[in-house]
Formats: sequence, C-alpha cells, structure tokens
Amino acid sequence: MIPADAAPPPAAPGSPLPARPRDPGATDPREPPRASRREAALIAASVTAGVALAVSYAFHPDRAGAPGMLAALGALYAVLAAATVMWLRRRGELRAALRPLSGDLARGAFVAAVLYGLAMAVQLALAPRGSPREGWLFRLYLQLGDPSADARVFVGAVVFVVAALEEIVWRGLVMRALEGPFGPVTAWLLSSALFAAAHVPTLFLLGDPLAGPNPLLVAAGLGCSIVWGRVVHRTGRLPPAIFAHAFFSWAIVSFPIWRP
Repeated sequence: MIPADAAPPPAAPGSPLPARPRDPGATDPREPPRASRREAALIAASVTAGVALAVSYAFHPDRAGAPGMLAALGALYAVLAAATVMWLRRRGELRAALRPLSGDLARGAFVAAVLYGLAMAVQLALAPRGSPREGWLFRLYLQLGDPSADARVFVGAVVFVVAALEEIVWRGLVMRALEGPFGPVTAWLLSSALFAAAHVPTLFLLGDPLAGPNPLLVAAGLGCSIVWGRVVHRTGRLPPAIFAHAFFSWAIVSFPIWRP
C-alpha cells in the first residue's frame, strides 16, 4: 500500500509531466488582485478625510467666490486621480477601467440630464421661492460666485474637470478597493456614503441663520453617487460615469437651478 502523503513516482523519460494540483488559496493570475480589508480601509479613510479637509477649506465663507476655492479641490483631486491611475495600472486594470467606447458621451449626458431634472424638482419642493430654505441655495451659489458674471464660463469649465477627477477617484479607487473585501453591492453603497460624508462640513459652512444647517451637498452627494456607482456597475467602466458626473456638475453651475 502506498501512503497517501507519499510523493508521486517520477515520470518516465519522454512522458508528459503530471499536472500539479491547484492551490485553492492561490490567486488566478488572469484576475486583478483583490484589495485586502486593511488596504481598502486605508484607501477609503484617507480619501474621505483628505476630501473633507479640502471641502472645509474651499467652502469656508471667507472664500466665497474666490479662485482659491476651486483650486484647492482641483489640486487635491489631481493628486488623488494620479494615484488612482498608478494603482489601476499596477493591478492591470487601467485600460479596462478607462477605455472609452462609442456612446459613452451620450450615456453620460442622458444621466446628467435626468439628475439635473431631479435637482430642479427637489429645489421646487424643498426650497421654493420665499421659503426660509431658499437660503440654502443662496449660500451655495454665493460660494461659487456671481451666476451672471463673465467668469461663469471659466468656473463651469473648472467644475467640469474637478467633477471628472472626483469620479475617477471615488469610483476608480475607493469603490474598486472596497469591492475586494466587501463585495460589489456593499462597496457601491459604502463608497456613496463616504462621498456624502466628505461633504458633511458644508452642513455648517453653508448653513443659513433661518433655515439652519445646509443639507444640499450632502444629500446630493449621496443620491448622485449612488447613481454614478450604478452606472459603473452596469457598464464595467468609468467613462460613462465620468461624463455623467462632469456634465451634471457643469450644468448646475452654468445653468443654475436658482437665481437671485
């Protein structure tokens, strides 16, 4: 009788080598490596904290309408987007994640148009003309500058770029990292919640003396992030969601849903 743990007999000369048994714990080299729970938590916490600090700086009332407001957010997201690209490249996912296809622009524009229509409906229901909550919209657009100013075109262009970078970071890095230890659905919802949490400082920075804390950016961040994350899941790529996020943010600035 041959013991169960005995080594297999050597193969005869010229005969094919026997296949080695597959290690069930080994990673399939054809699949991207899964982020560990520790790596995912570090990425998610770092991005959320960094963005929250930049939001606190950008949306401080002292910087209302100032160029440095958007510059701070843009600089942070440029660094984070570069880190995201390197992270995806190291994992072998860069080309698949950012590969553009025909129809991406149209899909993004359609999603942005739907979200813009919903934003207008929410504004009419939540903060109609003459209500104290109208102050929330006033504070938000005051922070972005005069809606009728000539520089509005430039501000809209900068917002478009910053929004595109946001999508690369939050869906390409945070959500993708969380998918490893938590699965796609939990990662989708958790990354959306973290995106909203990063905007919590605006509750108080954009608050109104009569209406109280301003929930607009937090609520919009959560709702829109859920939609953009779903777009990434449906398409398996970032470009449609990048266009959706960028077009929506640009439209909110260039075609304000509220004017004084």
